[in-house]
Amino acid sequence: MPRITLTVTGGESANLSVSENASASLSVGEYVGGGMPYDGPYSVRPSPETQVLATAQRLMSQDVIVEPIPSNYGLITWNGSFLTVS
Repeated sequence: MPRITLTVTGGESANLSVSENASASLSVGEYVGGGMPYDGPYSVRPSPETQVLATAQRLMSQDVIVEPIPSNYGLITWNGSFLTVS
């Protein structure tokens, strides 16, 4: 029987089967890239501070949802003379 070598790299998965008459079939799983799973929040609400979702080089299992600013929130600004609520 001929020698068959299978090398799998980059987190890919593969199954190889060889029958007695030396025919072979190969199936390769879907490759989505390398990286660790993202385990942070998938839902965020806008705020005055910068928010960073640490997703670089991570695999995400769902979409990120940016929630709307609640209707009872107001932006308060000070121009040096008076307050404005908007």
